[in-house]
Amino acid sequence: SPEDVAAVVADAEAAGLRARVIDVGYASHNPQIDALHDLLTERLADIRPTPTDIAFYSTVTAERLADTTALDTAYWITNLRQPVRFAETVEALLADGYRLFIEASPHPVLNLGIQETIERAGVAATTVPTLRRDHGGRTQLTHAAAQAFAAGADIDWRRWFPADPTPRTVDLPTYAFQRKQYWVEPPAAVAPGAGGHDPVEARVWQAIEELDIDALASSLEIEGQAETVGALEPALPVLSAWRRRHREQSTVDSWRYHVTWKQLPDTAAPELGGSWLLLVPAAHTDHPAVLATAQTLAAHGGEVRSHVLDARAAERGALAQELRSLMGDEQHAGIVNLLALDEEPHPEHPAVPAGLAATTALVQALGDNGTDVVLRTLTQGAVSTGAADALTRPVQAQVWGLGRVAALEYPRLWGGLVDLPARIDHQSLNRLAAALAPAPAARDEDQIAIRPSGIHARRLAHAPATPRNSGVSWQPRGTTLITGGTGGIGAVLARWLAREGAPHLLLTSRRGPDAPGAQELAAELRGLGTAVTLTACDVSDPRQLRDLLDGTPPEHPLTAVIHAAGMTDLTSIADLTTARLDDVLGSKSDAARNLHELTRDMDLTAFVMFSSGAGVWGSGQQGAYGAANHFLDALADHRRSQGLPATSIAWGPWAEAGMSADPESLSYFKRFGLLPIGPDLCVKALHQAVGAGDATLTVANFDWATFTPTFTAQRPSPFLDDLPENRREAEQRGSAAETGAFREELA
Repeated sequence: SPEDVAAVVADAEAAGLRARVIDVGYASHNPQIDALHDLLTERLADIRPTPTDIAFYSTVTAERLADTTALDTAYWITNLRQPVRFAETVEALLADGYRLFIEASPHPVLNLGIQETIERAGVAATTVPTLRRDHGGRTQLTHAAAQAFAAGADIDWRRWFPADPTPRTVDLPTYAFQRKQYWVEPPAAVAPGAGGHDPVEARVWQAIEELDIDALASSLEIEGQAETVGALEPALPVLSAWRRRHREQSTVDSWRYHVTWKQLPDTAAPELGGSWLLLVPAAHTDHPAVLATAQTLAAHGGEVRSHVLDARAAERGALAQELRSLMGDEQHAGIVNLLALDEEPHPEHPAVPAGLAATTALVQALGDNGTDVVLRTLTQGAVSTGAADALTRPVQAQVWGLGRVAALEYPRLWGGLVDLPARIDHQSLNRLAAALAPAPAARDEDQIAIRPSGIHARRLAHAPATPRNSGVSWQPRGTTLITGGTGGIGAVLARWLAREGAPHLLLTSRRGPDAPGAQELAAELRGLGTAVTLTACDVSDPRQLRDLLDGTPPEHPLTAVIHAAGMTDLTSIADLTTARLDDVLGSKSDAARNLHELTRDMDLTAFVMFSSGAGVWGSGQQGAYGAANHFLDALADHRRSQGLPATSIAWGPWAEAGMSADPESLSYFKRFGLLPIGPDLCVKALHQAVGAGDATLTVANFDWATFTPTFTAQRPSPFLDDLPENRREAEQRGSAAETGAFREELA
C-alpha cells in the first residue's frame, strides 16, 4: 500500500539513506508484473519485430541477439518481469571487443555502472554521455561528438557542419612535432577582500564585505541615486555572506588532494642478471608471492639466493652480522625484501606486525653495514589502485608508510615498494621483472602496483572540487564517539558537532574527565544543547574499548566514530626501536583496528580517521608516525571494499589546534613548504568529505615552490610529477637553465 511504501522511505531517511517515491502504479522486475501479464499481452499484441544489421545485445539474456525478430510481445513482457542483467551485458560487449559506449539520454544514468564494469574488466574503454541535466543544446552535443571522435568513433562531420562552406578534413603537418608542452596557467589566488585583478571590482567586493553602502555607491558611481542605493542596502548582508562562503569554499577546494595510480606502458621484460638476495619470512616460505618472485628473478637471468629470516625475532645487530656473512665481498644486483608478508604481531610488542619490525631492522642493518646494494620491498594487497581493486591487506600497508621515510633517510639504499596482485599470472611475472630492474627500465618509479591491467605508479593529484549545492551532507545522530576527544582537535570537533545538533557526544582520552580543560569543555557543549559523556579509555586495549561501547546509552545508539587520537613522533629510522614503534602504532593504528573490528556490525553513518600527510608523502624522522598514519588510509580503503563507511583524511599542520600547532612546529613546517590551515576550514573540509563519500583525502596547504625542491633535494619523487604546479616550476627552472647556458655561450 502507499502507506507501507511511505513507511519504508521514512525508515531509510531516518537511517541517513537517500530515498524517494517513484510515481508508478507497479514495481517492475518483480512478481507484481505477473498480475499484469494478460493486460500486457493484449496491449503489446501489435508489435512486429523486424531484422536489423545493427548488433543488438539483450539485458534479458546478457548476450547478443542473433535474430531481432525474436523481440516480440513475449520478449518485452519478460524484459519487464525479469532482472536487468546490465553488468553482464556490458561484460559481453567488452568481451566482443566493443570499447566505446555512448549513452543517448537527457542525463547519464548508466555511465557510472558502465565505467565500474569496465574497471573490473581491466580494459581500456570510453563512455560518452550525449546530454546532461541543465547542460543541453548544441554545445553539449558537440562536446559529446568530439569525445566520441577522440575515442575512435567514425563520425560523418558533413551532417554536422553547414554545407557552405563545404567542410573538409586536412592532413597534419609532415614535419615532426617538437613536443614542447604549454601548461595552462591557473588563475592566481585572490587575496581576501579582493575581487580579482580589476581594482574597481576589488573595491566593489571590499565595500560589500565591509557592509559599506556609501563606498559601494561610490564604486558603482550611483551616489546621487537614492532609490537605487536604498534598494541595494538590504542585499549587502546576503552578498557579503555569499562572498565569504565562496572564498572559503575555493580555499578548501585548493587544499584537497588525493592519491591516484597512473598506468605505465608495458615494456619488454628485461634481463635481471647477477646475484639477487631474496629475504623470505620463515613463516611464509611457500607463500605464492615468495615463489613468484624467485621464479621471476630466475626466469630473467638472475641468480637467486633465498635466505629465510625469522621476522618475529629479527634484531638489528645480529641481522647486520648475518648479512655481512651472507653477502661477503660478492657483488649483488639487488636485494628483494618479502618480510612484510608476515603480519603476525611481534611477540613482545603486539601493536607492531612482525614484518614491519623486521623491515625496520633490515634497513637499519644494511645502513650500519654501509651496503650500496639497492633494496626493494614487496607486499601483496597493501594498496588499492581504484574502486574495483580491493585493498585486502591493510597491515602490510604500514611498510609503505615506513618505506616512504626510508626513501628520504636512505636515498641510495632504498629502491622502492612494489605491491603484487592477488593472483600472479605470467604477465604479472614479466611486469614484476620490469619493476625490479634498475632504471631506466623501472622508470625511476619507487611506488608501484602490479595489477592484471598493467603496472601502476603512485601519484598525488588535485581532488575534484566539492560539488556546489549537491544536497549531500552528513548529519550526526545518536552518539558520536571521538577518540582524543579532550585534546585540541577533539575539542574543535566536539564544538562543531554540538553546533550541528549532535544529540550525544562520547569523548574519550587516556585521562578522560581529568584531562586539562575537559570539564569546562563538557559544560560548554551542554550549553549548546548536547549531552556529553567524558570517559577515560585506552582505545588500543580491545577490552577497555568493548566496555566503553557496551555502555552507550540505548536511547542514543552509536552512529559515528571519529578517531582523532594519536601521538606525534620525531625519530629517525636509524634510532627507531621496536618499543617506540609499539607506542606510536598502539595509539593510532592499533586503536583504529580495534574500532573497526568492534563496530563493523553496527549501523554507522560515519567512520572518520585523522591521518597525516607524513603517511602520504613521507617525512624525515617520522618512520613510525608515517607507518601508523598510512595504516588509517589503508583501513579506510579496506572498509570501503567491505561496504562499510570510512573516511580517512591526511591533514597538513593545523593552526591553533593539534599536536603541531605551537609556533616552533608551525615555523618548521613552513620552512618545508607546508602552511598551517585554520580549524574552521578544516571542519568544513571534513564535513564535506564525509558527506561526499570520500574514502581517503589529503587536506594540506602547500607552498609548492618551497615544498617540492626541499622534498626532492636528496631523491627525485615521481609521486609529485603530475601536479601542474610542479610541472610549471620544472619548466621554469629548465627555461632559466637554458637562458643561462645561452648567455654563457654568447659571452
